[in-house]
This record gives sequence, C-alpha cells and structure tokens, in this order.
Amino acid sequence: MAYADFVHLRVHTAYSLSQGAIPVKTLAGLCRDYRMPAVAVTDTGNLFGAVDVSRSCVEAGVQPIVGCELGLAVEDGPSARDRPQAPDRIVLLAQNETGYRNLIALSSAGFLASDAPEPQVDREALSRKAEGLIALTGGVSVISFREITETQRACADIEGAAASDRMACGARVNLVVAQVTHAAKDD
Repeated sequence: MAYADFVHLRVHTAYSLSQGAIPVKTLAGLCRDYRMPAVAVTDTGNLFGAVDVSRSCVEAGVQPIVGCELGLAVEDGPSARDRPQAPDRIVLLAQNETGYRNLIALSSAGFLASDAPEPQVDREALSRKAEGLIALTGGVSVISFREITETQRACADIEGAAASDRMACGARVNLVVAQVTHAAKDD
C-alpha cells in the first residue's frame, strides 16, 4: 500500500482538555483511511493518552509517535503589566525509549514543580532531560514568535535541550505581516 506524503506532528486529542476533541480511535482510523504512515499526538502538558494512542494506532496499522506540548517558563521576568508572562510552548517528541522516559519526567515535573495554572518546565530541566527528544518550535506562542527578531538567539538558548539535528525551529512570519497589514488599515 502506498503511503501519503504527510504525517501530522502536532495533534491534540480529547486528552487535551479544551484544545482537542478527537477520540483516539477515531484519529487512528482517519490516519489509516488517509494512508498516513504515522501520527504524533502532542497533547498539552500531559501524556494521559499515550498508551491509548499507541494501542489504537498499532491496531490501525499506523506508527504512533508519542509527544507532548509543554509550557516553557519565560525567564525574563514580569511583563509590562506586572503580570508573569504566559509560558512559551514547545513540542517534544520521543525519539526512542530514553526520550519517552525523559518526556514522562518532564511532564511530571511540569505538574509537580510549577505553581503556574498550567504545567511548565524551565530551560534547565529541559536541558537535563533532552536525550532522545525531538523539539519542535513554531506557532503563535513559542519562543521563536515571542521574540521574532531574536529567533536564532532563542533557538540557540535551548540548543542544549535538543541537539541541532533533533530540533526544528520555525517562525510564523505570516502572522506578523497580517498584524502589520491590519494595523495599517486602522490608520
């Protein structure tokens, strides 16, 4: 059977409260039907569905990729309004058994070591548990977007968190263009 040329690397299931609604079995079936060879489930802050995802995907003939979207604590201090900044977002994918164990440790640390409303880890914890993980950045509330002019520096800051061959750092420049265009129309 020929496979599709596409693999989702950032899917939120019903295990991501208020962010995903697709049941795991439905996701596995859709991936099979669209001939996707694999799918990465990256629920926010947790690995609650990892076993369910793995079993359902294997039954459907789809390679499961276990991942998690974590909050990455912002270390520059409070924002201009004297409130702590929302965490940056980073998606971590387990490359192997070591990565899976490190992902479990980071997800657990996010719940146990943070007083924030949502689980988050700091860059130091991420650096200590980087082995076997693939890091993806890109999107609205990630390191590369928050400081778009300093994308390379921000990515270099977490280079120890994922070796350069295991990190994809992207910026959503089109959103900045859209914001500038919208602001120009208001003038």
